[in-house]
Amino acid sequence: MASTSPPVPQSYLGPITNTGRWEGFRPRADDIFICTPPKCGTTWTQAICAMLVFGEVDHGQQPGVVSPWLDAEFVPIEENLAQLEAQTHRRFIKTHSPFDGLPYLEECTYLAVFRDPRDVYCSGLNHRDNMTDQDLANAAFPSGPNAFQDWLYKVREPGSWDLQSVDSLAHMFHSYWAYRDLENLHLFHYCDMKRDLLGSIRAMSKALGYDYDDALLSQFAQAAEFKAMKSRAEQFAPNSGTGMWKDEGDFFANGGNEQWRITLSGEELDAFDQRLAELLTEEEVDWILNGDD
Repeated sequence: MASTSPPVPQSYLGPITNTGRWEGFRPRADDIFICTPPKCGTTWTQAICAMLVFGEVDHGQQPGVVSPWLDAEFVPIEENLAQLEAQTHRRFIKTHSPFDGLPYLEECTYLAVFRDPRDVYCSGLNHRDNMTDQDLANAAFPSGPNAFQDWLYKVREPGSWDLQSVDSLAHMFHSYWAYRDLENLHLFHYCDMKRDLLGSIRAMSKALGYDYDDALLSQFAQAAEFKAMKSRAEQFAPNSGTGMWKDEGDFFANGGNEQWRITLSGEELDAFDQRLAELLTEEEVDWILNGDD
């Protein structure tokens, strides 16, 4: 049974993440937290939230700029906090941290998005190779001839974060899944978003308290299609214009599901199935692989 009490706070620290940065955060009652593991639809969800918050497709904002990654060490915390304090619109904030690493506030809304871990791995390889800072890329994403084995079997140290592995994905998934009955926590799955983007945007709109008609929601869905976002990579790619990416268009490399079918061998897929079954229950495995369909 899922809990309806908030999680006990924990601290996480890694080469990118420092959840201690939330200490100076001053929440507002309508804040939105976009909570995803890397490569699970973070940028996609930010783009959707931007349209919902501003009420139009052509709002002229870069979602990755107006929606800061507060608990990442890329920008001095003073700058992030000042940016959020100055915002007069409804704020939507990105994080890749587990639920117990965030401030929990009943009056705020948490959107958590997950994806088939096999597709997370495949997408992560492209993400890693497209980063200009390869030292940082290799600190977070597995690399070398044993990349898949490292991703499959490496276990993070308690309190550490940013190492991309099945163990880390399972930990983050559990941190949200265990509290899925909280009224202000809403779980979404990448597969469901791909199958029915309009329906997913409608559900996000409802979760955030908006009442847009289907005509406008359909415009949002068209603008949030993969090809549409890829064609405007300079607007949607996170850290666009900062030199983080070798090619900003390649940030949107594929966006599809089941890339693992052409990337991973039968032996690797069998090993993955066994590993996931060690970390998640049968119900959890079914959901993280398939969503609600």
